[in-house]
Amino acid sequence: MPKAVKILFSLLLLTVVLSGCSLKPRTDGPALTAQQRLDRIEQLQHFELTATMGIQSPADNVSGSLHWQQQADDYQARMNNSFGISIFRLDSSAGSTRLQVRGEDYQASNSSELMLALTGWSLPLDEMPLWLKGLAGSNASAKEYDELDRLIAFTLQDRSGYLWQVRYESFFSDSLALPRRIVVQSDDIRIRLLIRSWQL
Repeated sequence: MPKAVKILFSLLLLTVVLSGCSLKPRTDGPALTAQQRLDRIEQLQHFELTATMGIQSPADNVSGSLHWQQQADDYQARMNNSFGISIFRLDSSAGSTRLQVRGEDYQASNSSELMLALTGWSLPLDEMPLWLKGLAGSNASAKEYDELDRLIAFTLQDRSGYLWQVRYESFFSDSLALPRRIVVQSDDIRIRLLIRSWQL
């Protein structure tokens, strides 16, 4: 290769490298008002998330990775321990729930009661598509908001009549500000969620 061509190629390569270094991270548009943010979150009908979840109860202490997939009113959830072994897999569709625990399949109309009967601990599952997104739902009370008018705590009564305290400890830093750290607690069960990623 002639020397002049080598020099020209080197200059072009340097230009590409420098231009690549100057690229800025993508932003998600202008800041949203509190109402605009709420409207956009309420419109989320299809999403996925991965999270680290820990559950403390009198019957057991469980921790692992949670994957949640929401498609309108239907959802799938699976939780694996740190060795990749399944703790549970849950499929809810058309008002019916199929739960797989320890390799066995079970079916019921009330997913929370089924979970409690099989594992000794429960979750407010029917309301989970809302509180995962930072929404309280119609059965909520004692709502608290921060200085940005984001919901940070409320009391939830689930389908079985149990009361849960839901608290959002942190949010993602983009304009939608979906929850990042969530604590959900009843009289004897404490659930901690650290959401690692959202896919919308």
